Amino acid sequence: MIQPLMMSAFGELVISRVPVTKKETLSAFDQADLLVLDYLKTQALLSVNSRVLVVNETFGAITCAVTQALIDVQGCLPVLWSDSHIAHLGLQKNAGANGLPTASFTQAQNTPQGPFNIVILRLPKSHALLRDQVQRMLPQLSPDAVIIMPVMVKHIDNALYQLLESLLGPLTTSLARKKARLIFAVNSLGVGINSPKPQETFWELPALALSLQHFSGVFGRTKLDAGAQVLLDQFPQGPYKLVIDLGCGNGIQAIAAAKKWPDSKVIGFDESYMSVASATINATSNNVADRCEFKANDCLTGVEPQTADLILCNPPFHQERVMGDQIAMRMFAQSAQVLTQNGELWVVGNRHLGYHAKLKRWFASVEQIGAHPKFVVLKAKL
Repeated sequence: MIQPLMMSAFGELVISRVPVTKKETLSAFDQADLLVLDYLKTQALLSVNSRVLVVNETFGAITCAVTQALIDVQGCLPVLWSDSHIAHLGLQKNAGANGLPTASFTQAQNTPQGPFNIVILRLPKSHALLRDQVQRMLPQLSPDAVIIMPVMVKHIDNALYQLLESLLGPLTTSLARKKARLIFAVNSLGVGINSPKPQETFWELPALALSLQHFSGVFGRTKLDAGAQVLLDQFPQGPYKLVIDLGCGNGIQAIAAAKKWPDSKVIGFDESYMSVASATINATSNNVADRCEFKANDCLTGVEPQTADLILCNPPFHQERVMGDQIAMRMFAQSAQVLTQNGELWVVGNRHLGYHAKLKRWFASVEQIGAHPKFVVLKAKL
């Protein structure tokens, strides 16, 4: 089992992943986190005048350590900017576990207000999100602000490095340590320029007469992803009273459900704030806002048991760069609690993921609906 104690240049902190599991096998921090904290300490960068922006970290390890350091010098608390509701929960949990005040949090579709003179930028997997964040971040930086990008070496390639150079100008790097490295840039813009609006893409789905709008961090932001299309092609017949779109993304399944069953209440959940914001906009533009509601959440945590007649789910098989089925398993387990006795869970996933066998841990009946060379749609009942 992974121990949650983080030993950094700023001392010891308890840093755990969210949600908490009985046998945690993954760490809530990595060597890149420790390397940037060591750099901040050895260079004495944190002072009473520091305004620190932390971007895209997953469970608050850096933010909590910086918070402790800034308290010690009577400085301002840092700001964490992220698209992840899980990251927000992780920050709150880990700050509380260490007796620290919780740093400010800004959702990714909003822009944190500077000026900041230190940025610690964890690079997201999505190049579109990275481009959007950097373009909105730069006008919020003070002149000559330092931008530090901690990264595991295996996650940096030529394409990503070239993108960073195009956005930030000349870069320098630290020596690698334990497979981690720091990339540095210096802000060359003057402060006071207004940040641009968040980047959005728009496209149509003529078959359903839908128009869709997406922020940069939303999965499938330029076209309908293949799994969602398969589920739409094999959509349940209904009708249903309460429908949940679990991992709603842009809201396409929820909107389709609201249009097909006008008397239904439809709720979409996603851990991405940009997804929830996009889905909310899309429900309004497609005239189903009165029947659809979207919320940022950790799967179905807090949803009343035995209330949903139908749960639609296109589960992710990774969390940023960490691959695995732990999120899908959590979705399935919680779905079994939230469904009514006669309720149905409809899941779409790649065939090789073996969801048919895994669903039988919680559901008495698992039936394959239709066929597709790559994807499978499964209906599970208690």
